[in-house]
Amino acid sequence: MDVTLDELLQSRDNRHQRHVDLLAQYPEGTLVSVTMVMPGPVKSNAISLALADKAEAFLQQNQFLQICFLERRDLHTGSEIYFVSRLPLLETKRLCCLIEDRYPLGRLWDFDVIRPDSTPLSRTEIGFDPRRCIICENEPSITCIRARRHTKPDLYARVEQIFNQFKDTPVIYDLGI
Repeated sequence: MDVTLDELLQSRDNRHQRHVDLLAQYPEGTLVSVTMVMPGPVKSNAISLALADKAEAFLQQNQFLQICFLERRDLHTGSEIYFVSRLPLLETKRLCCLIEDRYPLGRLWDFDVIRPDSTPLSRTEIGFDPRRCIICENEPSITCIRARRHTKPDLYARVEQIFNQFKDTPVIYDLGI
């Protein structure tokens, strides 16, 4: 079922409120919000749910993030995973960037590490390059998104290709950290 713009905007507002609530509940931890990269109007489908399953299993099985809280929500607007790490903010962001960059399905996960003021910490703030476009890989993804260089069907086809190629990758994975 297609997600409307109003539903998408409401889900972002709800996610922000969940960030605020979790930051208040876990003031000594580092909050991370994980969403699935799912272009197009359908945000909850077999691939996005399987990606969320894999992300949740990855987080449960790999102890290097020192997770003390984990919650998953499967919504019409897409799956969301929240976790709190015992690690400092910058170290958590570094590890999340490594997951996105080195784990084969990590390209299809979006890890937002949330500051105590409820704003996300960017990759570039800690010395990582912006994420590249999943189709052309020449430009930062935000550049291609803003310029609408690729169609939603092409983007979805690429997500599907990456998922099918790497869906059987074990969740216990050496990121070289």
